[in-house]
Amino acid sequence: MLKSMMAAVINQWGSAETFEIVQRPIPELEADDVLIKVAFAGVNPADWKMRAGYLESALPNGAFPLVLGLDASGIVVATGENVVEFSEGDRVVSGTNQFTAGKPGSYAQYLVVNKQRVALIPSEMTLESAATIPIAGITAWQALFAADKGALKKGETRKILINGASGGVGSFAVQLAKWAGVDVATTCSGANLEYVRSLGADFLIDYKTQNISDEIAKWAPKSVDLIVDAISADSLTDPIALLKQGGKLVSIATLTDDGDIEASIAEAKERGATKILAYVDDSRFGKELQKLIDIVDAGGMWLPPTEPFELNDVARAHEKLEGGHVRGKLVLRVSAELH
Repeated sequence: MLKSMMAAVINQWGSAETFEIVQRPIPELEADDVLIKVAFAGVNPADWKMRAGYLESALPNGAFPLVLGLDASGIVVATGENVVEFSEGDRVVSGTNQFTAGKPGSYAQYLVVNKQRVALIPSEMTLESAATIPIAGITAWQALFAADKGALKKGETRKILINGASGGVGSFAVQLAKWAGVDVATTCSGANLEYVRSLGADFLIDYKTQNISDEIAKWAPKSVDLIVDAISADSLTDPIALLKQGGKLVSIATLTDDGDIEASIAEAKERGATKILAYVDDSRFGKELQKLIDIVDAGGMWLPPTEPFELNDVARAHEKLEGGHVRGKLVLRVSAELH
């Protein structure tokens, strides 16, 4: 068994230039763990915020050298003694245990992760596409359907707004909302209108050239039931005004500029609405991941386009992500020989 791996690490908080490609030991495999040879690692907004030091308090002391990365696809190469769900050679996709157990992330040739964060992928799904699913897909799924967030139920008659529909979370949220049968309005830039239309959106708003409130009033004269804000940070001028009485605003936590959360939640309540700042709940990660894969496999959703970067080009991937306006999902190609 190999004892070391190549990994992209940071040794201090800072800019994308802080990354170094180094040799690191492969983490020890515990009884409930799966060892995955990483094909592709997803690149998420939380990654650059972690790199910049915004999430320092969420990580264990002495975290450096730190391997980032919250999701990955690849091939199982070993399993712990309690693992019967997965076998050597299985094609899988996974979250990581970076926050829950402080283990290295997926910007590395190998990933050790608890079996409850892993799901099998069908033979026709590419590893590159699969790497887009975990964080972005589960964030969207929970924002829409979790009982403590959007609480949508399939088949309900609802009108919802997804703010920021062309990014990773938005790409999943639009399609999942349409899979559930609700009517979906979206915001994006003009350059992404056709892409968002292809996701199934019913009503498209170019936030750069149109007034969102005016357009929603035309589309939903009685206002919308739910807003999923995948951008947050005051990108909507007065989102509560767009909601029906009793409506919900699910705001995906940006982890950097969410404003005065308590005050905004209290204001929403005073105005007859509910604001929820949404974080990913890890308690059903693997099961929800498998549900998303099953929806894709059944033709209910297609995976967002990817832009791959080599592992040693991780700094450029972070710079692009940090600049915003990414369509679909950025991924790191870690093991080029895996398909």
